[in-house]
Amino acid sequence: MVEIDGKAYIADVSFGVSSQIWEPLELISGKDQPQAAGVFRLINKGEIWILEKTGRKPVVVNPQFSTSSLVNKLQTYQIYCFTLEPREAENFTAIGHKLQTDPVSLFTKKSICSLQTPTGFKVLVGLIYSVVTYNPGEGVDILDIRYITEDELDEVLKEQFNVRLQKKLTPSNKKASFCYTI
Repeated sequence: MVEIDGKAYIADVSFGVSSQIWEPLELISGKDQPQAAGVFRLINKGEIWILEKTGRKPVVVNPQFSTSSLVNKLQTYQIYCFTLEPREAENFTAIGHKLQTDPVSLFTKKSICSLQTPTGFKVLVGLIYSVVTYNPGEGVDILDIRYITEDELDEVLKEQFNVRLQKKLTPSNKKASFCYTI
């Protein structure tokens, strides 16, 4: 939490891709706070605060991916919960280690590269490359999702993410656990 001009805000880059807040969120329960990715709101439940997001209708360019788990079917969903208890960096050491080493963690089961763009984001998960363009004026988000080949991998990383690897990447996109508590 940070204070700006006497008001409390949550300034957390948190989750990437479509759940990432781009600007601080005022710490007011139930207030709709529109941003590029959708409408975020904080809900106070006593000592627990909930961050939720209401998104727009996804328009999937490639019909092959219309039923993919990469396409969020829920218009409103909970991103995470938190308390206002002050934390220090060492409070995150154990969970950071677990996320990097747990065999069922998202970060050990998937190779992920994501980048915000002025109009949305790009993400490469395994060999699935997606470009998401927010279109709030039309009430939709455009999802252009496609498979790439292993031969295209280095070029996509270089051209789309400005990433050059020293060693060959083995792409991965296996089922993973998403629930962790700090």
